[in-house]
Amino acid sequence: MPSLEVSTSSQRSAVRGPLRSPGPSAFTLIETLVALAALGIVLAIGYVTLRPSLEMRAASAVRSLLLQARAVAIWSGASVAVVEDAGGSAFVARELGPTASCTDGSALATLRLSDFPGVRLEDGLRAGGIYWLPSGSGRSCAGGGVISDTVLLHGPRGAAAVVVSSLGRVRLETRP
Repeated sequence: MPSLEVSTSSQRSAVRGPLRSPGPSAFTLIETLVALAALGIVLAIGYVTLRPSLEMRAASAVRSLLLQARAVAIWSGASVAVVEDAGGSAFVARELGPTASCTDGSALATLRLSDFPGVRLEDGLRAGGIYWLPSGSGRSCAGGGVISDTVLLHGPRGAAAVVVSSLGRVRLETRP
């Protein structure tokens, strides 16, 4: 008669032990590195996609220059002009004296479009520029009443506009 062998639980675990460990499972180093590499690729694609375009950054800088000039005019009590440099390569904010024209006066700030490679000025400030009065309202450098003007910048991913309203508001717009 065949003999019956009874195995104990310690003998069974010794047989299955090398094949499967009874402890909690964990990620291996390779799995962790692959997951981090995939996450890095997704973040890089998201950064490039969601980052503002070069023309929007240039338009934002023009908007900041216009708002800075307006704030200086209000705080200092002197008119401040923002004019285009020759050829539309830069914008210059100038503090005007009592009888100075928009192109005279001391320069407060300069914004060069060459700082934004690939961005060009398509439509600039009309009538030579604008100037802000100490009251905060804007006027055309060519003379006349309140201003309403648009600066259009073209870049690699489209166009951006800086719109100055007749009430002195300055906003950004994207254009196709």
